[in-house]
Amino acid sequence: MAQDVIPPLFKQDVNKKPFINYYFDTIIDMKKEQHLILYDGTCGMCHGIVQFLLKRDSKEIFIFAPLQGETAKLLLTGSDFLPPKADTIVLVEKYQDPQQHHLYAFGKGVLRICWLLGGCWSLIGWLTFIPSFLYNWIYRLVAKNRFRWSQKQTCLIPTTNQKKKFLP
Repeated sequence: MAQDVIPPLFKQDVNKKPFINYYFDTIIDMKKEQHLILYDGTCGMCHGIVQFLLKRDSKEIFIFAPLQGETAKLLLTGSDFLPPKADTIVLVEKYQDPQQHHLYAFGKGVLRICWLLGGCWSLIGWLTFIPSFLYNWIYRLVAKNRFRWSQKQTCLIPTTNQKKKFLP
């Protein structure tokens, strides 16, 4: 992001969380508690999962950004969270509030997304109570084979209503 686009108040703190809050405030309704899902923007299976979530997110609590995008770089730069590989899904729960947001990755991220989705999907979220090495092992198996198992090689072209749910 060019320096001349950065609001003067945040010029000295480009990598700090308030800048990210300001940046998102111009795009997303800050009054609603929302959760950011960072996904592999080059993976057909990941795009399929995003489409799945778009259809079932009746509470409109999820927004999306590719791991390779500007949003992921801004959010993860300077944090204690290690920059994820492209095969990682990251959930940033309550991402608008730097003091209260939580980062979940791998199997924990997927299970937490199911929990937040609600309905019958929250039953899958209960699996977070089993040891993490079990669901992370399954996650790693799927992530390793995602290109082989995915039949989709096309990217999602969002509708006008869906465009507001995507960050760069």
